[in-house]
This record gives sequence, structure tokens and C-alpha cells, in this order.
Amino acid sequence: MLTPARTESFAPSAGLIASLATTTWLDTTPTGATLCCLLLVPQPPRSCYETPAVIEQRMRTVGEALHLGPATTPPPDIGPRLRLIALTEVALRFDGTPYRKRIPTSRPWTLLLGQGTPVALVLGLGLDPLSRSSAPKEIDSYLDRATLRQRLLFGHTRIEWAQPLIDSLPLDAAIDSASRAQLPP
Repeated sequence: MLTPARTESFAPSAGLIASLATTTWLDTTPTGATLCCLLLVPQPPRSCYETPAVIEQRMRTVGEALHLGPATTPPPDIGPRLRLIALTEVALRFDGTPYRKRIPTSRPWTLLLGQGTPVALVLGLGLDPLSRSSAPKEIDSYLDRATLRQRLLFGHTRIEWAQPLIDSLPLDAAIDSASRAQLPP
């Protein structure tokens, strides 16, 4: 029995968001400015029911929730979507769902994000699995193949608010230091 294809959009589920593989790196723009990059790709199929078409539809749902655009047009500004949650971790916000994707990254990446460096967000639509530990050469090759096949969606995002990072003090010491600074000498 055939059923009609769904045309309405759906919010990504907690399971779909958690299943996304991520990788981050720093790059430079043609003008020489630093750019934080974030790539989201699907995990390899976990069952025989996860066909390439099903995976692509799920990734398009993620793309809609992030308001990403195709590679054939300039990347849209998708607004502030990243929140710093640790020195080496951020959370990505999706529209239509309360769930966020926790993304491990490097300390330089989060420090630059905290300073207002823009983020190029790239979403792979299901070409090949890509390991989180992939080398830069493997990522470049993946992006080149996916670009040729028009299998990427893009957007620019940034931090949700300016949030200072206290990177050298434990929380108790930071609170104690702040309270002493308010006391008269």
C-alpha cells in the first residue's frame, strides 16, 4: 500500500537531535577574518528502515528548524543559536523544540565564540557518515563531495548573549573573589 509523502514540516525530536554527529574547526574568510565552523551530519543508518531517503528527510527537518539555505545562495543569518555551557562545550538551539544539541569543541573555538566570532553552520543531508574525529583533510573532502552533489545547507549564527568565561578559577573561588571585590577595604 502506498501512502502520500508528508508535506508539512515537523520539529526535530530529541532522538534526532541527539543522533547528529558534529565537528567544529576554525577557518578564515577570504578577507582574513577568523570564522568558527560547525558541521552537523547524520549518523550511519541503525536499521534497515533508515534508508537514504528517510535520513535525508530527517536532515531536511533539521535544516528547516535552523532556517538554513542551499549552497546556491548566500548563507542566511539564522540568528543567535549557540550557548556556551562549558569551556569546551556549546549547545545549539533549534526552532519548534525545547531540545538543544550539546556539541563538544575546542577551547579556542569557544573562546572565539564568546568574543563574538561568527559561526558558519553547515548541515550535511546524508551523503556519507563522517567521524567526529575526522582529520581536516577528510572534512574538506567530505565538504567538496557534498557541495558538488548539492547535499549541504548553510547558515550564519552566533552566541545567544555575551557570556564571560571564568577559565582559571573554580566556581567557589570565583564567587568568593567577586564578593570580596564588593567589600570596602
